[in-house]
Amino acid sequence: MAGTESEKKDGKLAAGLMAFAFIPYWLGMLGDSFVRMYAAAFLHTDSAAAVKVLHSASSFGPGTVFLIAYIWARPAILYKKRPSPELRETVRRRFGRIHLHAAALLVISALPSFILLAMFRRNYYGEFMLEAFSISLAAQLAVLPTIIDWIRSRNGALMEMLYDTDELHSLRPGFSVPLGWKVTLLIASCALLPFALAAAAFRFGNAPQAWSTAFSSLMLMCSFTLLVGLGVVFYGVQRPLNGLISRMRGLASGDFTKTRIYFQDEVARLKAGFNEMADGLKEREELRDTFGKYMSIEIARELIKNRRVSLGGETIEAAVMFCDIRNFTPLSERLSAAEVVEFLNNYFRYITPGISLNNGVINKFIGDAVMAVFTPRLGSSDYAADAVRCAAAMRRDLAEFNASGKTPVKVDFGIGIHAGKVVAGNIGTFSRLEYTFIGDTVNVASRLQSKAKDFGTDIVVSAAAAEKARGSLGGSVAFEPLGKAQLKGRTGTLELYKLS
Repeated sequence: MAGTESEKKDGKLAAGLMAFAFIPYWLGMLGDSFVRMYAAAFLHTDSAAAVKVLHSASSFGPGTVFLIAYIWARPAILYKKRPSPELRETVRRRFGRIHLHAAALLVISALPSFILLAMFRRNYYGEFMLEAFSISLAAQLAVLPTIIDWIRSRNGALMEMLYDTDELHSLRPGFSVPLGWKVTLLIASCALLPFALAAAAFRFGNAPQAWSTAFSSLMLMCSFTLLVGLGVVFYGVQRPLNGLISRMRGLASGDFTKTRIYFQDEVARLKAGFNEMADGLKEREELRDTFGKYMSIEIARELIKNRRVSLGGETIEAAVMFCDIRNFTPLSERLSAAEVVEFLNNYFRYITPGISLNNGVINKFIGDAVMAVFTPRLGSSDYAADAVRCAAAMRRDLAEFNASGKTPVKVDFGIGIHAGKVVAGNIGTFSRLEYTFIGDTVNVASRLQSKAKDFGTDIVVSAAAAEKARGSLGGSVAFEPLGKAQLKGRTGTLELYKLS
């Protein structure tokens, strides 16, 4: 199968390189049609000498073009057989400036014919034929960019050989004729110029009977060139646009695959812009995912995407929860550092999912403790009830963790929940900031977590949080009064409840 794919690729490469041989004959036939029309319209058709020189001049160009085109494309042919860095760089430079090189080669190939016709400059026929050949060369130069685009579209396999995948995803230096100029030159040379020549012949040249056949041949050749050229332009724009539309649909669903860039035209710049956008969105998504591993993904979205969180700090309503492992110090002394980390990771893997499932966000891990916040600003409209539901879920998850066999001893925790106003914002310095929540509500929740051990229970809820949550919880959760207690750092007492 691999051999078959390689053979197909080699076949496409060979066909693409052989397409260069078509350029001289296409241009030659088009140029010859203009020259014959001019001769029939402005020269005496009974002048055998003039026609003989005319044919000699018009047929000498294509052969020269073919020879020069072969010399120009030879490095690519050699590179296909024996790739080398030197040949690769040579072919890259030539393909990057193929429009300029092709125009120069066409002019150089026409010089012998111009020299031959200049020898007859003093002759009546030589002067007219020089004008005819100039019009012919102008028409060939006008359609050349479109022919080049057709040739380049058939050499994708060569471009894949010349450039690495990453290089094909970015815009490379080079020259390209603008799309508007391609269409304008194509219409001017294949539609306007033939009729202008016919109008001049009708007014200043021979009778229409003398040039009608030549004009019909010219129009046939120009019509074919115009239709094919416009098809090449349309195909060269429509197909990449269809590909970009498909890529954009994939980008919307999270597929960051980039498109390949072969040329330097407007479509290439559009592709380059798409690739830059894909890179930016991928980097943003990776940043959000990475950011979410160090802080709540909800906060990450607020800071990166929605930008609704005040960076200077603001007062918001929230319920704050602290959860801490009981007697963790003696436990950690029995384990190695690696075992402690593994234990904590397993522990948090069990008890933290309930936080996000109940619309909470993890603000930080503090050793063996975790601080969670429930607030309407970050998606918890019924924040006090969500915090209580989360505590009940964490109790069940802890029992499952103890039954899993992933802990050396039975693990107990203490949870404290308080609701009220907190200050949310960035704390730190200009060089190192942390988005966090501070205030009396946070301090009380931390003290309640410590107080749970004194009451011999695992979950302690303040009266403020219990009253806000009671209406939404119904009978699913029961609060048992613990009475009033004095908390460290506070002058008054606080009425407390436990979760039964």
